[in-house]
Amino acid sequence: MSKPYPRGVAHVGVTVPEIEEAIDWYESVLGFDLLMGPQRIEHGEEHIGKLCADVLGEFETVRIAHMATGDGFAVEFFEFPETGENEPDPTEAGYFHLCVIDPEIEELANEIVDAGGEHPSDVWELFPGQEYRMTYCNDPWGNIVEIYTHSHERIYSNQEDY
Repeated sequence: MSKPYPRGVAHVGVTVPEIEEAIDWYESVLGFDLLMGPQRIEHGEEHIGKLCADVLGEFETVRIAHMATGDGFAVEFFEFPETGENEPDPTEAGYFHLCVIDPEIEELANEIVDAGGEHPSDVWELFPGQEYRMTYCNDPWGNIVEIYTHSHERIYSNQEDY
């Protein structure tokens, strides 16, 4: 059965060790807007606690906050009491980075570093000789934040293979 249109993506979930620090960082560095939270959820308590227990499995408490990007996509942050630093491994199954768009790629990478993150990657042309560039950074908790200079659709439409 084919689908009639490409589905949109509503949000991605990111686990962080300090939710208030993450909210402040993503708000001040990437310009995300806080929509809701942070809210403390008890396992199995009230409707949201039951919903989270069904989705997340065993936990005692979790704190959740929702932030919006400039194009309607959202990031849902989770903080568990036992959350530690992240070491993303792109060879393992699962989500391992978030990509934002900023035409001033070097400037944003420098802001990320100045705000406690890292910029371990070079800035690359995605397709040699074209204006589309990208780089990888890390937020202060080790989560990978990729930066594109243009939207995904603009970059990859009408391209040949790499």
